[in-house]
Amino acid sequence: MNPRSRNDLVGTKGRIQDTLNDWRIASATISESWTDATAEKFMNEHFSDVETAMQRILLHLQEAADLVRSFEKRVSDEL
Repeated sequence: MNPRSRNDLVGTKGRIQDTLNDWRIASATISESWTDATAEKFMNEHFSDVETAMQRILLHLQEAADLVRSFEKRVSDEL
């Protein structure tokens, strides 16, 4: 099995992790400058699940990369 599949998954995971870090920075910046009740309500209604969703994506990508790695090992063991 070609390790490219696993590398693609790991690379995608890295890019999503970078995006999550950017999201955290942007959220902190917005929170510092927009501090009223309207801001809190808006963020909770529209963005409260963004970080959780991105973390789930990262977890699933890692699981997929681990699964591909186990496939690679089984194929190489059988050869």
